[in-house]
Amino acid sequence: MVVIGIGLGVAIAVQTAGHDTDTISPAELLAKLGIVLALCGVFYLLTLWSALAVAVKRLHDRNKGAWWLLVFYVLPIILSTPRNIAIWHAVQDGTFIALAQQGRTMEIGGPIAIVAGGAASLIGLWAFVELYCLRGTVGDNRYGPDPLAGKV
Repeated sequence: MVVIGIGLGVAIAVQTAGHDTDTISPAELLAKLGIVLALCGVFYLLTLWSALAVAVKRLHDRNKGAWWLLVFYVLPIILSTPRNIAIWHAVQDGTFIALAQQGRTMEIGGPIAIVAGGAASLIGLWAFVELYCLRGTVGDNRYGPDPLAGKV
């Protein structure tokens, strides 16, 4: 799956290479990338199922319920939506490129959207640490036996 993701990233880079941002409109760029973006969407949906399954197994290993997925996956999406919508509108009306050339893209969306996006990033960091860095519960828990019992 990682190889497919890298391949899609290369495809996007090839599709956008050689285009001066002043000569191509955002709509033309999105139209040119349409098939690659559709493939990225399909790839995302294919990997989402396995990512959620692994996350549930890790949460159970940490003696936490699958409801935590709402905090780790859904809440960041909700918090980052206002900023993502503002960025989308900035791309559509052409102000994104102007702000990017001035190094001012962080201003898009206003302070509330920026703070909410930052909170979403912090929750993502917390989810990463919780799911992939911390050791599971030592011994049995309410979700079953310790998979590392007698191995560590």
